[in-house]
Formats: sequence, structure tokens, C-alpha cells
Amino acid sequence: MTSGVLLCLRGEVEETLVASIAATPGLSVVRRCADTAELLAAALAGLGSVAVVDADFEIDRPLVSRLRSAGTRTLVLCDSGAVDRHTGLGAVAVARGGDLLEAVTALAAGADDDTERTAERFDAMIGTGWSDPDGAPERQPDVPIEGVGADADRPGRLVVVWGPAGSPGRTTIAVNLAAELAAAGESTMLVDADIWGASVAQVLGVLDEFAGLAAAVRAADHGTLDAATLARLSPRVAQDLRVLPGLARPGRWREVSGPSLDVLWEQARHLSRWVVVDAPVLVPEDESGFDLGPGRNAVAASAFAAADELVVVGAAEPIGVERLVQALLDVDDVAPAALARTVLVNRVRASAAGPRAAASVREALARFAGVSDPVLVPDDRPMCDRALLAGTSWAEAAPRSATRESVRDVSRALQARAGVRGGAPGSRWERGRGLRADRVGVARTLRGQ
Repeated sequence: MTSGVLLCLRGEVEETLVASIAATPGLSVVRRCADTAELLAAALAGLGSVAVVDADFEIDRPLVSRLRSAGTRTLVLCDSGAVDRHTGLGAVAVARGGDLLEAVTALAAGADDDTERTAERFDAMIGTGWSDPDGAPERQPDVPIEGVGADADRPGRLVVVWGPAGSPGRTTIAVNLAAELAAAGESTMLVDADIWGASVAQVLGVLDEFAGLAAAVRAADHGTLDAATLARLSPRVAQDLRVLPGLARPGRWREVSGPSLDVLWEQARHLSRWVVVDAPVLVPEDESGFDLGPGRNAVAASAFAAADELVVVGAAEPIGVERLVQALLDVDDVAPAALARTVLVNRVRASAAGPRAAASVREALARFAGVSDPVLVPDDRPMCDRALLAGTSWAEAAPRSATRESVRDVSRALQARAGVRGGAPGSRWERGRGLRADRVGVARTLRGQ
């Protein structure tokens, strides 16, 4: 069986490799691409199982990930000092002057088995020296990072705050949950990953311009994101609370890829004991069938996959509860089944849910979503407005408010479960698969006092 090879090289090295492959049984050059866009298109068309790319074309993590998802392994020709960085992107790196043909042959034979020891396996398989003929540069010692709060052997826990569309208060809950964890003396990072409506910086009154999420993802794209870099991109807003601001505008959502976010979560866990993520709502995917970039829900999917805890936020009103019920059904399709989940119903008030507001909300969620123990957050509009105007948390604005205390209790519950990573399946709700939101039924339950 012949393996197709895609080339994205320049000059004499390309001509030499083409001639070498032509003389090698089992290999065939099927496309000589002018740039990475043509290379990716050829891979998506299923033309080749191996792609050989010159590092001058600015290889990044999203490109390597998309090629891999198309079934194409990536081999990067680079300077000796960049071998480790490109290997960290998920590619196989060959230093200039190394034996490209041997590396291509090994890749075509399936030597890249998606392990984290790709370079070592290749060196053992085809001989040392091809990946770095001049000798790899000596690794610099790790530099201590001021304020790093997670132990190397006990990475931080990641909490995703998510919910349906319609402004149920996801960002407000994420901000105050992170503030409560920080107030308890836990080093915490709050990540604004809501690519459709980032607002954490505004809620906390962070007026300076910070590149935040966009810069962190760019660094991860190019293999340069570490805990020290992430610390520089996430300003402190309190003693134990860092904030990574979100995108400046939703139109830049394609700049954020799932594979790079996976790296971000890993580094955030090394930087802080708790990582609270304000996640975006799920939106319809593009069904064109020809994907050259990240999916619209790649950010949410990456956050769900990395999460240790999921807090689902809904609003205590007929439409809000209906949307919450549907969201609980939708999240089962994208979040791991074993993920510990907390259902939180925000802004509980008699004017929207009737004189027995709390009982009505519990009844509606138990009947239509199988949720037996939701956390109910009473509405305290004057306090919330005061905190927003001051750019502060509820704990600072009104420490004795019942609204603040309900979020503090969620924080304490998360800390109590911190000894068991991931929690127990269904620990905060009994998920009723097959249930469907009933607009009339939900409304009647809330209004049927």
C-alpha cells in the first residue's frame, strides 16, 4: 500500500525530497503545496497521510491539530533550536540537515502513535541525530513564578460556569464564585472564555487594556505558553484572584482553538489552585461540511472536557427555567457523564416565579429535568447594582446578604469535594435523559400557586 505525502517546502530541500520519495517503495508525493491553506485543503480531501512542512510557514498548534483530525501526520523541518517547540505542538520535528526521508518513512509506517514521547520513539526507531544533528540546546532551569498557587504534584481544579442563552447571570456567578474561593485563601484564576460576550473585565472594573485570552491562545498556538507567561497576562484584582480577560469583540472567535485552550487549562492549573471559567453558550455549528477552522462550540467543548466541576446557571422565571431545562438536556451531549454538576438558579423572586418562588422552581426542575437539589440564589437587585457600579464582588458589597451567602455555600461545597477529582456522577442532580422542556408545563408550574 502506498502512503501519500503532502509537501509544503521550499527550494533545493523540496527537490531532493521529491526525488528520494520517488525512489522509495510505498511512498508517493501527491501534492506540492504553495502554502499551509493549500496543504490543509489537500489533507481534508484525504489526499495524504503525511505532511512535510517547513517551519518558515509559521506552523502552529491549530494547524497540526486540524491535519491530525484529517488523518494526516505532520513533520516539520526547522532549526535545531526549535525542535522542542514544534514537538510540543504535536508534530514530529526534524532539524535542518537531518534525514527527512527516514522520518517520512517512519511516519508513514505509523510510528507516531499520539504519545507524548514521539521524538524519543523516532530517535530509537531510526537512530539518534536526525532530529537535532547539531545537538539540542541545553534546557534552561525553570524560573520560579511569583504567586503560583498550585503544587506541581497537585494541579488546580477547573470549574466551568455555563448556562443557556438569555443572560441568566453566568458571568456574575462566575465572578462571585471565583471571589469566594479567593476570599477563602485559595489562589484562583478567573478566565473569561465567553467568546460571544466577554464581560468579566467590565464587571470587575478592570479598565486597563489586557490582551488576555487572545494573547494566551496565540502563545499556546506557537508553543510558548507556560505558567510564567500566563501569569503576566492575567492581572491580579485581589490578593488571591487573577483575571484573564476575554476577547475584545465576538468577531475574533475564530482565533480561539480547542487544542490551544487545552494547553491554557493545563498551565492555569499549574498557576492557581482553582480555575473558574466563564464559558460560552452553545450555538448552532456551521454545517457546510468543509471546516478549515475551529468549530463554534470548540471553546465550550474544551472547557467541558477539562472541567472537574460544572455549575449550570439558569434564571428563576418561566422562560429562564424552560431554557435551563433544555440546557441540562443539551449538556449531556457535550460534557463527560462523570462530571460533577451543580444546578444554580439565579435571581429567585416572587415577582417572576410567584409567592412560593423557591418551591415552584424546585418543583419545575424536579418534574421536567430530574433535578432534585438545585442551589437557589435569591434576588437582591440593589446589592447587585451596587457591586456592579463599584466593580467589586458581592462579598465586599454586602457580606451578610443572603444572595452572597448562597454563592459562598457553593464555594464551600466545591472545596469540600476537592479531595475527589471529578466528583461522583450525578452528584448535584439526577439527570433525566429523554425528558423534554414543556413550555406550557414549566410556565404553569411556576405560575400555578
